[in-house]
Amino acid sequence: MKNIISIWLLICFGLTQASAQTITGSVLDRENGQPLIGVNVMLVGENRGATTDIDGKFEIKNVTEDQVTLRFSYIGFESFEVSRDLKSDGRDFGNLIMSPTDLRLSEVIISASPVASGVRYQAAQVFSGELLRQKTDMSLGLMLDGEPGVSMSSLGPAPTRPVIRGFDGERVLILQNGERMGDLSGTAHDHVVALEPFATDRIEIVRGPSSLLYGSSAIGGVVNLMTTDVPNYWGNGLEGRVSTQASSVNEMFGGFGKLSYGWDNTAVTGRLSYRTSGVMNTPEGKLSGTEMENLEGSLGFGFRSSNYQGGFAVMAMDMVYGIPEDFDNPDEFVEIRLNKQMGQARLSGELNGFFDKMEFRINGGRFFQQEIAAVAEDNGAVNEGIDLEFTQWAMSSTLTLQHKPFSIFDRGALGFNVYGRKLEVGGGDAFTPGDQNFNFAVFAFQEIPITSSLRLQAGLRGESWSLNALSNEFFPDIDESRSGINFSASTGLNYKPNKKTEMGFQLARAYRNPTLEELFAYGPHLGAGAFEIGDIDLDIELSYGSDAFISWSSDKFHIEAAAFYNYIDNYIIFQATGETDETSELPVFEYLGDEAQMMGGELNLGYQLTSNLLATTGMDYVRGDRIGTLEDPLPFIPPLRWRSGLKWDTGRYWIAGDVRVVSSQDRVAMGEDPTPGYTLFNAEGGYKFDEDGKHSIVIKAQNIADKAYRDHLSRVRERGNPMPGRNLSLAYHFIF
Repeated sequence: MKNIISIWLLICFGLTQASAQTITGSVLDRENGQPLIGVNVMLVGENRGATTDIDGKFEIKNVTEDQVTLRFSYIGFESFEVSRDLKSDGRDFGNLIMSPTDLRLSEVIISASPVASGVRYQAAQVFSGELLRQKTDMSLGLMLDGEPGVSMSSLGPAPTRPVIRGFDGERVLILQNGERMGDLSGTAHDHVVALEPFATDRIEIVRGPSSLLYGSSAIGGVVNLMTTDVPNYWGNGLEGRVSTQASSVNEMFGGFGKLSYGWDNTAVTGRLSYRTSGVMNTPEGKLSGTEMENLEGSLGFGFRSSNYQGGFAVMAMDMVYGIPEDFDNPDEFVEIRLNKQMGQARLSGELNGFFDKMEFRINGGRFFQQEIAAVAEDNGAVNEGIDLEFTQWAMSSTLTLQHKPFSIFDRGALGFNVYGRKLEVGGGDAFTPGDQNFNFAVFAFQEIPITSSLRLQAGLRGESWSLNALSNEFFPDIDESRSGINFSASTGLNYKPNKKTEMGFQLARAYRNPTLEELFAYGPHLGAGAFEIGDIDLDIELSYGSDAFISWSSDKFHIEAAAFYNYIDNYIIFQATGETDETSELPVFEYLGDEAQMMGGELNLGYQLTSNLLATTGMDYVRGDRIGTLEDPLPFIPPLRWRSGLKWDTGRYWIAGDVRVVSSQDRVAMGEDPTPGYTLFNAEGGYKFDEDGKHSIVIKAQNIADKAYRDHLSRVRERGNPMPGRNLSLAYHFIF
């Protein structure tokens, strides 16, 4: 009897599996025909479904019914349902078109708004999918350098960091999935952004103050690096990506692999990357101290239900890179060694009541870095000394609650943020004590539709903060603490008189707390090439700013212009004194506060000459001045830049060329050297080996003329060395 039952069950299971079907399809944007990523596709009546991948495709397996209805929903687009008889109409739904709502832009930039409405009040841009793969380079700064209003500070090819409208360091906040990264990249020019570029699935840039949402350090703008280490969309089964990249200028090679496996309501994912490079070539020879090696990996888990979606991930990285220094002894060198372990979690869901949506995020972990001064002996031995050592434990978490529209108000948000860190500083040249920070903030954000084409945004953030100095060998008796309450506020207007035109304007009050180095530094910082002197009496930076943009598009033409002005009280300046420390023989820099102003703007144009040929041109300009105790240009301000290019794109292959003209920078601060202008020629192209673009290559030729030039924001130039020479790079991507 048992055998008969077992056989019957096997037959039933086999018949069920035989009748199970797989539904497939793609979702495209009606306005531009581009695939939409992350569209929710639900199988009505079964409480399960899928989300579209980076190519806009979805897949739902094990469907047993012949009559099905799919519901499609996506932020900024009109939801819709499609019913189908799978027997007569087939299991492939083909290309489905989603129509944007009246208020949606071509891209919803989540980092600019807690309600992700897609309405811009300040200049912003986004890179994802194929466009992001085309831009991939060995560091974040190299990837974004040359974008409107974005330049790069660097100390070699590894330690690079975006500069937004002349704001650098701790004034530009770099996030990972909306939370602080837990590294030290903003504190000094010899520190790296601790994330492999291949790992990013989307990069969002917000130009202008974003302290309302992110607090201190967002006074100049935000760069949000978004990964899918915590899975946020998946289909049933296995999918993944493999990427490799090589370049000639420093014999760099990078490899990346990511695998994800999804079930109906859960998914797991893992990634692993390795990148190595040798000494960088310049038109004047090799630049020692520019080697790099990085190993990084992550494991993540995601889940979803009818009302909630979330997950968690852990990651680790181990990195070593050199610092280009100018030594009398060629056998001396400086090396940075770091490792990072981080965990992150996310939960979002639908609620019942006035607050109908919530999102909770938390990032935290350990960051360890050593600055090594070494000498290679004749017998091959290497004598090393630890000049600096940092051990940081940090945590950042945000809870956001969105409410329903009511009265004259559209959707709005109430949020809470907690950030804390403990930093221990050691080593033979520990030029600061350690510190312990804790911040707690509450923010509110609201949008108000005034008419069908005019919207108002308003927000307020209050934050309490405290900083306590921690003693070490060089600061054994320090007993200093700082605390206070900050607030930021913004209000803006968005006006869309028609589908072709959009305008935005914002007024904002933003703030930035002085950093540990700015308050307490006293001593040589070999990696940064300076003897640094802080000031315990420095006050909070307060910025009162305005920025505006206008955008107009037609079938063939696009233009966007943006302008900004910021008055900053207690602007903290890293100023050269013109003196040299006798012991370390390093130039002396001091941190001082004064009134300052920053102003400038960006202009970008694009014209579709033919169906395949696009012409682009653009320029940006920043002017920074100290206007308090004395009138003098601010240091490290990028010069006027102009860029123009052509791109031929058939969909299957593309080829592009551009010229970048950078003017001289003669408006320099006391003790700062001017830099001459230069012109660079670049070319790139790509090819998809199949119609779906699963296999593709990208080829780049940079600085084709092998021009010897000094970039004004590069700290390498202070050592008399030029930027990289001619470079050829090749990248291959496989998506499955």
